[in-house]
This record gives sequence, C-alpha cells and structure tokens, in this order.
Amino acid sequence: MLLIKSLLALAATALAADFPTVEVVGNKFFYTNNGSQFYMRGIAYQQDTSSLETTSDSTVHFVDPLADAESCKRDIPYFQEVNTNVLRVYALDADANHDECMQALQDAGIYVIADLSAPNISIITDSPSWTIDLYNRYTQVIDVMAQYDNTLGFFAGNEVITNSSNTDCAPFVKAAVRDMKKYISDSGYRNIPVGYSANDDGKTRVASADYFCCGDLDERADFYGINMYEWCGKSSFSTSGYKDRTEEFSNLTIPAFFSEYGCNVVQPREFGDIEALYSDDMTDVWSGDLGRFRKLEDSNCLSFSKDR
Repeated sequence: MLLIKSLLALAATALAADFPTVEVVGNKFFYTNNGSQFYMRGIAYQQDTSSLETTSDSTVHFVDPLADAESCKRDIPYFQEVNTNVLRVYALDADANHDECMQALQDAGIYVIADLSAPNISIITDSPSWTIDLYNRYTQVIDVMAQYDNTLGFFAGNEVITNSSNTDCAPFVKAAVRDMKKYISDSGYRNIPVGYSANDDGKTRVASADYFCCGDLDERADFYGINMYEWCGKSSFSTSGYKDRTEEFSNLTIPAFFSEYGCNVVQPREFGDIEALYSDDMTDVWSGDLGRFRKLEDSNCLSFSKDR
C-alpha cells in the first residue's frame, strides 16, 4: 500500500511538472513547453459584486469562487463542455485556501487570470491613489496565486479610466503594474504577466492602450484587455465595430484580448461574435476572450457560451 501511494504521489508530481505555463512574447501568449501560441477561450467566473452588503466596519462580503472547492468542481464539466481554457476572477480572499479548486482546474487544463483589487479596495477613478494598503492587498493576492502553474496573469485595474475627463488616474494604475512586476521578480516567482482591463471608450481606448504598452519593460503592462460590448444581435465583423477595433489595435506591441464581451441590450444572444473573434480576420491581432454574458442560476459563473 505504501508503495502504491508513493507511486501515485510521483505520478501526480510528474503531471504537475508537465503542465505548461503560459508566457508573453511580443504581442502574443505562448505555451512554455512547446512554443505554440495560446488563445484564450474564457469565462468570467464570479458572482455579481454590484449589490454586495457592506458591514459597519467597511468590510465587503463577496464570494471567492476559487475558495469554494465544491462549487468549483461542480462547474468544471460545464467549462469543459464549452471548451473553456481560462477563467477571470474579479475578487479573491487572500486568506482563503485555493489549492483544491486550482488543482482541479489545472487537471482540466484551465488557467486563471485574477484581478488584484477587491470591491472595497481598488484604484478609484475620481480619486485615484496608489497606497500602502493597496500595495499590500495586491501583493497578498500575488503571494496566494503565484504558486499555481495555471495562474496565467493578473489585472492591476479594471475600467479605472472611463473617459477623457479622468485619464489622470492612468499613472496610478501603471505604477501598480510597475510595482507588482517588481514584486514578482524580487520574490523569485516565475514571470507571471501583469496587465490592465480597459473599458471601450472611443476617445481613450487607443491612447490608453498605447500608454500602458509604452516605456521600459519593467514599467509597461504585459498585456491589455478591453471590455467590448459592441456586437449586438445579428451583426458582422464589419458592422459591429470589431473591424475598426482590430485595425486600431493592429500595431499594439503587447497581447490584446477581450477581457469582457457580449451584449447587454439585445437578448437572446446570437453568439455570432465568437465565430468572428476566432476567425482569420481577428486572430492575428487578438489573443481571444474572457467573455461575460449573463449570470447563471446557482452558479458563480457570469458567462457561458456555445462551443468556440
């Protein structure tokens, strides 16, 4: 029996060692084991945080989906059914244990991109700052997630810049990117990329992308996500806005992808955007998606799609 347990432990270690991490090279993601390009087929995996209750001590209670191993394992077959390989998680409890869920996701070939902020602590659009408290929160999440080979990356901000009147908050997010990249390096962790998730504002989206990808390697974002809600109903690559966005981002020097996408005004959703996103028209510029469509009953998922 002891021999069998030892063999099983060795097999598990070998499997973990064989699991490929993902890295950024130029404006693409690649598997580290064979150098093939990695495209995201993602799902936003978190219960809606827009109506959370805040206690008298300013504590915001949210559900960390990676700390709920039972629900995580329940949902994995649904992820696999729609060919998912990445989850986006918007808020993690840095004091919780994530081992069981992260291992189950790794066994299913699924990676995680984690936002470093939380509903009650983030860089605020109309009053931006980069504080010791924020630094500590961000580094705590990195400490939790850096141990997992299927941690694909981190978002240092989500839609902090919303329009041309508040672009002054951008340097605070970029400072967070810079400091978290340095922290990852100084801590001896593998080179896990850190990026930003932007909104789709016509006056800021290109300038914002250019700003976050400029500068020395140790200060620029490693990737750029954009929350894209332009395709609604029966549309096409040309008429939806996807063609224009693809042309605008065609010269970006870091990976770009849809960090959310879908349609909030036309239901039911046709899912024609998925075919376009993975077509030759877009895959040379975009590295896939972390789609967000709707909340499913009795699930942490904000999004599910048809096969992609």
